[in-house]
Amino acid sequence: MGAPKKKKDSSLFPDSIGSAFDTLTKLITSPLGSMLPMKEDSHERIARSPGIEHARGVDEAPEPGSIPIQCIDYGATNFEQNSFATVAELISHQRPGWSQSRWINVEGLNPFVINELRKAYGFHTLAAEDALNTPQRAKMEPYDNHTAIIAHMVRFAGESLTSEQVTFIVIEDLLITFQEKPGDVWDPVRKRIEKTTSRFRRYSTWYLVYALLDAIVDNVFPILEHYGDALNALEEQAMNDPKPIIQQSIYVIKRELYGLRRSTWPLRELTSKLSFDESSPVDKKVQTYMRDVHDHALQIIDLIESSREMTNSLQDFYISIVSNRMNEVMKALTIMASLFMPITFLAGLYGMNFEFIPELGWRYSYPTFLSICVICTISLLWYFKRNGWIGK
Repeated sequence: MGAPKKKKDSSLFPDSIGSAFDTLTKLITSPLGSMLPMKEDSHERIARSPGIEHARGVDEAPEPGSIPIQCIDYGATNFEQNSFATVAELISHQRPGWSQSRWINVEGLNPFVINELRKAYGFHTLAAEDALNTPQRAKMEPYDNHTAIIAHMVRFAGESLTSEQVTFIVIEDLLITFQEKPGDVWDPVRKRIEKTTSRFRRYSTWYLVYALLDAIVDNVFPILEHYGDALNALEEQAMNDPKPIIQQSIYVIKRELYGLRRSTWPLRELTSKLSFDESSPVDKKVQTYMRDVHDHALQIIDLIESSREMTNSLQDFYISIVSNRMNEVMKALTIMASLFMPITFLAGLYGMNFEFIPELGWRYSYPTFLSICVICTISLLWYFKRNGWIGK
């Protein structure tokens, strides 16, 4: 028997190239859904019954203490602050008779907690659903006996910029706020409420809403100042030592400014409705203060746009600096190549293997050749200097 025949490889490409080709073909021919599958809960949200009653986990109580709840009662002369581990403890806590306004702040979004508060205080199920499902656009939603307001609180958590949705439920002399996670920018407001002489003791609950929105808006100013300092530092670094990390930093700042703009831009419309709309539920006295928040929101939008323009200009400046550096390098290399071009020609001419080259037998051929090379180099340097190509 003869040796077995080798099986002929029917593949047109090696395995690696064939795999890459198959992947490229799949990207071109496959629909988008096969490459980017939808999230598991995306189908559940489609045509779902409105309201929070059908939300997942609405009947499961969280672990005690996992959702911090604070309650502040204040009146003309008294102040009381309490913390609760469960929503049942909060609901069972009797409101003092002297309490002019009550502020309940929930740090965390849990369907059970939100639904229990909805049943206890009677706000609309759609408002509860908006508080649970994030992110929502900043807006004001009036209902029969209460008002729902959604805003976005932007702050630094460590070294990263975070944005979370904050929902306000205003029911006469009761304010309920829902945050996505613990931590906020409202500590100065809490300290002001404690003072007996503060306006909180003389105004309605809407003054508290104004103070909280004002803290959210004003907290953006130091953030923009931080980005301004960072852009100035990057500009100086780009002038002195342009490195690729500068372009990456510029891109990060540009992306974060875009997110900041997306979070704060709807505040202009929200504060405008609260301040100037005839159907605004805000008291006339408080509307005067709310207009100040609207003015600050407009200033922030202008500052964000200026920062974004500065970022684009800095990116163009960095690219021009790098291009100029590259042009200088190419200029130096071109001058060096030009200086050696006549010398290379002479060396190539007298390096040919011809037998009868007259100058080869001459006694002074070598020093003459070197002299000509030096003269050519000096002449080219003088010519470049005269035309301003070097020495500037």
